[in-house]
Amino acid sequence: MNIIKQFLIDRIGPELGATHWMIRFKLSKRWFIRNKFGHIGNNSDLRPFVTIVGGKNIYIGNNVILRGGTQLHGSSKIRGATITIEDDVLIAPNVFITVNNHNFSDISIPISMQGGNEKSVHIKTGSWIGYGAIILQGVTIGRNSVVAAGAVVTKDVPDYTVVGGIPAKVIKRIKDEE
Repeated sequence: MNIIKQFLIDRIGPELGATHWMIRFKLSKRWFIRNKFGHIGNNSDLRPFVTIVGGKNIYIGNNVILRGGTQLHGSSKIRGATITIEDDVLIAPNVFITVNNHNFSDISIPISMQGGNEKSVHIKTGSWIGYGAIILQGVTIGRNSVVAAGAVVTKDVPDYTVVGGIPAKVIKRIKDEE
């Protein structure tokens, strides 16, 4: 069994398109997904057309829903930057979350030759990420916060806050901190 298991994981590669034939069957879906992530909690659901890169550096809590078209781009390096999604998070369709960026500080060298950098992303418990939002590297989304549809998040979002726009700015506070 271990030979078959390893064969399937190796042949499918570092990217997981949730539309792969194995994903259509519930038992193999759980087995396959658990082997592609650093951790995935109970009752979490990846809907068809979710794309995962660098899954071993992605940690998903309990009761998380990732809708179709969402892309999680974690680090492909061993012990690289992580994407951590805590419990009870809702992620709408076509959301893009990445830990990667290009270096571009040296104007004498083409950007494609300057390499890249990584910073972890953390989405805290109870948050909701709206349709088509983009969450860039190094960002923490606070507890029970909302990222509006189409927002581009470049900076940390406080707990209990709604943000929107490009770049995302605070629209309102859901609850005053005590």
